[in-house]
Formats: sequence, structure tokens, C-alpha cells
Amino acid sequence: NTFMKLDCLGVACPLPVIRCKQYIKEFPGNPVEVLVDNEIATQNLSKMAEQMGLQVSVQKHSDSNYSVHIEGNGKQLPQTQTVEYVPCDIDYVVVLAGDKMGEGDPVLGHKLLEGFVYSLTEQDVLPKYVLLYNGGVKLSTQNSKTIEDLKTLLGKGVSVLSCGLCLDFYGLKEQVQVGEITNMYRILEIMRSHRVVRP
Repeated sequence: NTFMKLDCLGVACPLPVIRCKQYIKEFPGNPVEVLVDNEIATQNLSKMAEQMGLQVSVQKHSDSNYSVHIEGNGKQLPQTQTVEYVPCDIDYVVVLAGDKMGEGDPVLGHKLLEGFVYSLTEQDVLPKYVLLYNGGVKLSTQNSKTIEDLKTLLGKGVSVLSCGLCLDFYGLKEQVQVGEITNMYRILEIMRSHRVVRP
């Protein structure tokens, strides 16, 4: 079998897994070889392949060069079938209270949060709401990457709500590009009645 090559060298996690999953969904049964530059990516790809019932083998060429071979028919969907976004047993909401993720370098923090919001669009089980407050409102007003991903979520039925008081404070009320403006009372109501996920 000829393997289709997906070059994900230098591509940050979780993109190699997302690209591979998209390829497998688009071309079910086609063997694929994913090139990555770190061991964590090989582990994540192997885990994904096993979950889908596919055969996987990893070759290490050097410390920064690995190839992951994935093949088989597994449990992936037929090409004609669309992916259904099934509701979760327990509805969950994602709370974004800043424009970066975690402590440490702010540039890395911004990149991590952009990766988190993008990964959210690729989940099989989507949140019911994405709530933005404090610095998080910058994600629906100023960051073009997260604005596009939030629009994708909106198109899949996720409600995106930004705190009006926070928008006023940062002078961003006129710049909201996705979702609706809400208040802290509504944010609290939603948070206390759902499982909350915070990056």
C-alpha cells in the first residue's frame, strides 16, 4: 500500500492529530504516514488511531524526525456520512477569562489559548456556551484567529457570550465580531447550571 504523506514537521500540537483525523474522515481506508518532530505527537497519533480501531506503527529516524504509519478500515465513518455533533450527557460550558492560557511567557500563553479555541472547534462533543469575561472579551473583538474559530463554533450551535461590563471597561463594545453581549448575572446562571471547563 502506498502511504499518503502528511508533513507535520514543525507543526504544534494538537494540529498533527487534527490534520490526520480530517484526512482519515475524508479518505476512509487510505493508509497515511504522518511526519512529526517529537515523541509526544507520535503518542497522541497512536492513541487516536487505536481509538478509531486502526493499525499504527511508529518509526524514529532521529530525535526530531518520526514517521507514524496508520492504516486499516477501523471504525471511521463512510465518506458520504457527515459527522454528527452529539450532545454531551452533561452539558458543559467553556469559560475564557483572559486572552492567554496559563502562567509564564505571555507570547506562549497567547499561542496556547489560540490552540485551545481551535481545538474546541474539532471536538466531537461541543460546549453549550463559550463565556468571555475580563481579558477574555479580547478574543471576540481583537484576535482574528480566535474570532474565526468562535464563528465556527457559533455555526455549530454554540452560544458565544461576552461580558458587557468588561467590553465597556476595555473600550471594546463596538468591536464585538462574534456572538452576543451579556451580563454577569446571566454568566453566573450559566456557570452554576453546567459543568465548567477552564483552560
